[in-house]
Amino acid sequence: MGRIEELLNQVEKQLRRYSHELRPTVLDDLGWIPAIRFLAEGVSKRANLPIHIKVTFAGRLPSTTEIALYRVVQEALTNATKHAKASNIWVRAWRDEFVLCCSIRDDGAGFDVGAIQAPGGRKGLGLIGMQERVSAIGGTVRIESRRGQGTELLIRLPLEASYANSRGTR
Repeated sequence: MGRIEELLNQVEKQLRRYSHELRPTVLDDLGWIPAIRFLAEGVSKRANLPIHIKVTFAGRLPSTTEIALYRVVQEALTNATKHAKASNIWVRAWRDEFVLCCSIRDDGAGFDVGAIQAPGGRKGLGLIGMQERVSAIGGTVRIESRRGQGTELLIRLPLEASYANSRGTR
């Protein structure tokens, strides 16, 4: 009976962690960068895979933008751990003049981007969802991948002039 209780406690703890990752309070309270760090920590532990984060972007973005960026990174991490057979994942965020850039890269199996993006290609719902989310907030997504060489997802999001000229506060 003690072993069953222990397993149930582990399941409860894991379910609680998953529910927090779906919409972590840190996303609302502190923003998408701390939320990404929280997410990466959980994914790294579950997948036993190092996730390296480098952020030189500071400040908050509009709530809808932060939520969209969080969801895209969440999906990219899921894809990398589920399909890529990666040994490492890197997440970077930086500002390039009036553009916010975010890169999610892995050293996994890679895939043929052309085959997936071709008419009639087997485009996964995750890739479509990521592109739609970023497009909805005015950004673009570029996917680079080659078999055996990993994958990189690059998000570019133009920042409003009023935001870009500020220090990134709301």
